[in-house]
Amino acid sequence: MTSLVKGQGTDLPPVLSATGNQLYCPAASLPIAQSISITDPDDTSTSAVYIQISNGYINGEDILTLTGFHPNITTSWDIVQGELTLQGPATYTEFEAAVLATEFSSSSLTPSGIRQFSITVGEANFLPSTQHYYEFVSAPGISWTAAEAAASARTYFGLQGYLVTLTTQEEADFSGAQASGFGWIGATDLAVEGEWRWVTGPEAGTQFWQGLSNGTELTFANWNGGEPNNVGSNGEDYAHIAAASVIRGGAPIGAWNDLPNNGGGGAYASQGYVVEYGGMPGDPVLNISATTNLTVSKCNVITNRRITYRVKN
Repeated sequence: MTSLVKGQGTDLPPVLSATGNQLYCPAASLPIAQSISITDPDDTSTSAVYIQISNGYINGEDILTLTGFHPNITTSWDIVQGELTLQGPATYTEFEAAVLATEFSSSSLTPSGIRQFSITVGEANFLPSTQHYYEFVSAPGISWTAAEAAASARTYFGLQGYLVTLTTQEEADFSGAQASGFGWIGATDLAVEGEWRWVTGPEAGTQFWQGLSNGTELTFANWNGGEPNNVGSNGEDYAHIAAASVIRGGAPIGAWNDLPNNGGGGAYASQGYVVEYGGMPGDPVLNISATTNLTVSKCNVITNRRITYRVKN
């Protein structure tokens, strides 16, 4: 069985491919994939497969549901991340059947847009736009320096881990949705006060912000309202994803704050860190994820005495 532990395992990664590009009618329930294949050179089973609504997710309206009978697979739905866990252990054949039986539905009477689904063998979530993998690691009380070391010690099917670097709003929103409250990210102005730089991953050394909260955005920044503010006698030199309860000033959920190395108290107490995998020199090419799409379409309802048809415009 393929190990999902992020370590220096010897298992070869599986290869996953899937197809699906359908139209979705409001009030319907529709499979998220039309075909799927999971192959592995040295295993026939695995512990879990994860399906996430990786783009277009509407919390509280959208849901993924496993239909049919799958005796070796149980499910759990994460409403924050929009992710359905298919939990085994089970054979790849059983997981293929379960993915094909997973359906999307929306409780909204007027849904719109496109829903993109990422299907992944492994626990880290896949973001198609970056082709990288992300996971929140729960570690209450961990400092930024300890989190940076822990993230760099992790691997994921041979990909080198690092404390996450967030260079677009989509990536920031995606990682912010994963972080359970407070999560450290790979940014600091320790070297020069006010020069906020990414110091981990492929972006190491890149300055993205200059100054305090009224400073200058050089590339992309996602600060919480009034941040960074460098308060306290010793200042605040490390960045984290703020808890939803302290978001202010119209900032999005997942906005950033600066804190001392050991974090703060209450809502500012460290809960863990976000690890990113991908883009590092020597990383292998993986095919452990696939994406499919549903496009919401206006549908005409035609009813005769026996049958109701939903006709896509």
